[in-house]
Amino acid sequence: MKYFNLYYVVAFVMGIGIFIFNHFMTSETVFFFGFAENKETEINFNYPVVVDEIMVIPGQEVEIGTPLLKLKRVKPKERMEDHDFQIEELSAKARQWQREKMGEQALLESKRKLKVLEFETELNKLEEERRFKEGLYKDLKSIDSSNLTYTPISDKIESLEKQKQLSLKNIDLEIKNIQEEIKLGMNPFQVEIRRLEAEHVFEQNNKVVEVELKAPAKGVIGNIYCKRAEHIPSFKTLMIFYEPNPTQVKGYIHEDQILEVGLADSLIIRSTKDEDIYCKGRVNGLGSRIVEIPERLRKIPDLKTYGREILVSIPSNNNFLQKEKVGLEIIE
Repeated sequence: MKYFNLYYVVAFVMGIGIFIFNHFMTSETVFFFGFAENKETEINFNYPVVVDEIMVIPGQEVEIGTPLLKLKRVKPKERMEDHDFQIEELSAKARQWQREKMGEQALLESKRKLKVLEFETELNKLEEERRFKEGLYKDLKSIDSSNLTYTPISDKIESLEKQKQLSLKNIDLEIKNIQEEIKLGMNPFQVEIRRLEAEHVFEQNNKVVEVELKAPAKGVIGNIYCKRAEHIPSFKTLMIFYEPNPTQVKGYIHEDQILEVGLADSLIIRSTKDEDIYCKGRVNGLGSRIVEIPERLRKIPDLKTYGREILVSIPSNNNFLQKEKVGLEIIE
């Protein structure tokens, strides 16, 4: 009688097991697990608020427009003080601009007086020269002084008069321009001062503004991260708001099957608790790297496996629960 060799029996059983495992993991039907997710909205403000009243509780279902929170928007004291500081700083610059313009005007007026004096001095010299020459011939009877001309000197006087008028005209125009700038309030800092003053008045009139936060859509209240009378800084989350039904499934496909799935592929998503609950979905996102598949979504939980993250959009009129485990199968 022959005895079976126990070694061969164990090897045969292990071979069968490996074959079944490989067949199970790389079956032609692309099947993997995921979980349903509701669209999550973090509610916050881009300015500080004080919580007056919380009108809902976590897990509460609400309709669109349902009051969630009563808040007060409080303008920070630092902002008000900053306005005052900026206005004071610009006012100092505006006064400096005014002084500089007045100084420019005074310099131009002094320049004008100096120019007048220079031209008058030169003209007086020419006039004296002409009178001197006229006097030389006045008492000489042998020379008819009426026939004498002093054209060169007269031409110089006439030319100098024109230079004087042109030079003074240019200076007068510069003075007039400066006077107009001052008169018309063309101080570049005054425009900014008026803007800040108007903004400051508005801020003072709206220092405290009451705000009632309402549900943006039908949904479910998640965690609430504030309490009554609490001062909440800008951008801090006040509460989480979920849509009533999942609109997305996040799944993980085994690394040996990643080439079987592409963007826009259609899938059947089915509840692992009730096979009668299912819907169609479409792939709208693929992970960019291989990651460890979460234990909950592994076909064999105790065996570490790796794969690619898949995002699938599903219709909102489904009966899946938030974070419910579902199976995903590609439609051939």
